[in-house]
Amino acid sequence: MRYIHKNTLSELYFAVVLKSLALSMVGIFVPVYMYTELNFSLNQLSYFFLVWALLFALLTPIVAKIAAKFGLKHMIVASVPFEILFVALLVLMKTHDISYIYAAIVYTFAGAFFWTGFDIEFAKVSDKKKRGSEVGFLFFAITLAGIIGPFFGGLILTFLGFNVLFYVFTFLLIIGAVPLLGSHDDYEEVSFSLVHIFKKKYAKDMLAFSGLGSRAVAAVIFWPLFIFIMLGGYMELGILATGAGLITALFSFYVGKLSDRKGRKKILDIGAIIHSITWAVRLFAYTFFQLFVVELISGLSFVLASIPFNSMFYDKMGKRNKIEYLIFKEIGFTVGKVITLVAVILSGNLIVSFLIAGVASLAYMLYSEK
Repeated sequence: MRYIHKNTLSELYFAVVLKSLALSMVGIFVPVYMYTELNFSLNQLSYFFLVWALLFALLTPIVAKIAAKFGLKHMIVASVPFEILFVALLVLMKTHDISYIYAAIVYTFAGAFFWTGFDIEFAKVSDKKKRGSEVGFLFFAITLAGIIGPFFGGLILTFLGFNVLFYVFTFLLIIGAVPLLGSHDDYEEVSFSLVHIFKKKYAKDMLAFSGLGSRAVAAVIFWPLFIFIMLGGYMELGILATGAGLITALFSFYVGKLSDRKGRKKILDIGAIIHSITWAVRLFAYTFFQLFVVELISGLSFVLASIPFNSMFYDKMGKRNKIEYLIFKEIGFTVGKVITLVAVILSGNLIVSFLIAGVASLAYMLYSEK
């Protein structure tokens, strides 16, 4: 704890890694769990995330105002009870008649509190000269936690049962937040105008954020569901994700350092083009080996584009009105998420999300350092 308290960046790493470890240990991957265990239809699943996406955009400015009064680190801490309640609701939904709307609302509060506090604080305390390395380490740590978590979660579930696993999950989230409670908090003045969204100089950024919101929905919701349907089991999905994830985690560390030495925009563009192509290739992947190769190349190209992108994003955020730029990003992301989700609802086919994501991934190339 003494080492973690040395600087705020260490506290942020600790909090986000413990959060990732805890969520991955529970082993409930939300879209797959809802589809298989709760018997959600594709449309019901899409409606759940549609509610989540819209609420997230609405909540971000409200959470920012709360953060201005109570502090950024306290927002991260405030996300913990919502994370715990969300997982508890998912479990209860299997045996009780609970509307998915309640789970979506709790899930939104958990994400809005955590990421609003985290993004603003990270932009404030990360070093511009080493931001690529710091973002690369962040990706590395989160990915590694996501790989380790399911293994230990499976052991606890097998030998001690779900109740113990839930207690460990809760304990990890609380421990991750403890250093933030014991250190000086930061406050960010809230002043923003949504009128800036419509300024011409922000048009490219808005298109980039919208495109990446569309890509995120396909990658986080529909691609894992597609893999599960193709392979037919949690074990196969876990092995595939673990193998590809380990290589991606190590690559993240390298790309972070590379983006500090080389031109970030060039690395981002190469990653965006390769990542876009992987979405078209997914349509022809059916066997475990094919899906693994696609997942691996997709993960590597995602890191190649995302680490420079996030480094540039935090640079811009640091120079501008942080609250305003964060809200601006969330609005753009929400527009993209809604486009993909509505397209899947109207078509009734998750493959549509891959086609949209292929085009949307090129939105990385619209983002620049200016």
